Amino acid sequence: MKKIKESFKLIFSMMILSSLFTANVFAENEKIVLTNKVLKQVIKKDKDGNITYDYVEPKTALPGDIMMYSITFENIGNDSAENIVINDPVPNNSKYRVGSAAGENTMISFSIDGGKNFGNPEELVVKDKNGKEWTAKPESYTHIRWVYNKALAPGQKGEITFKTQIKGNE
Repeated sequence: MKKIKESFKLIFSMMILSSLFTANVFAENEKIVLTNKVLKQVIKKDKDGNITYDYVEPKTALPGDIMMYSITFENIGNDSAENIVINDPVPNNSKYRVGSAAGENTMISFSIDGGKNFGNPEELVVKDKNGKEWTAKPESYTHIRWVYNKALAPGQKGEITFKTQIKGNE
C-alpha cells in the first residue's frame, strides 16, 4: 500500500511539473519571455483559530490539493509589446477553481474544446450526442486565455494566475 501511495505522489508531482512548460504567448514583436511557477495551497491555523492560506513549492501533490499557477511575462525587446495573448491549459486531472483566473489589465476567457475556441463562461455551451445543450461548468474548462490590453514597455513585467484542484477526492 505504501508503494502505491508513493507512486501516486510521484505521478501527480510529475503531472504538475510537466504542466509548467505548456503555456504559449503571442505578441506583435515576439520578445516576450514566460516564467512559470506552480505552488500548493497550505492552510494554516493559529492558536486563536484564525485560518490563513499560504502557497509553497510542492514536494508532493495529491487528490484534493489546491494548486496555484503563476505565469510572469516580461518584454525583453527594445520596443513596447502590444497585443499580448497568453494561452495556458488547465492541467490534466485537475479542475479549474471558479473565479481564480486573474491578471491586471487582462481580459480572461476560457475554452472547453482544447484551446480551439475561447469565450466568456456564459458563452461556453456543451452539447451531448442527443443534441441537448447546457452551459459548461468550470470543471469542463480545458484552457484559459489572457489578453493583455496595454502596451508592455521594454523591461516591464506582468503576471497572471489561476488555481485548480487535483481531481480524485470528489
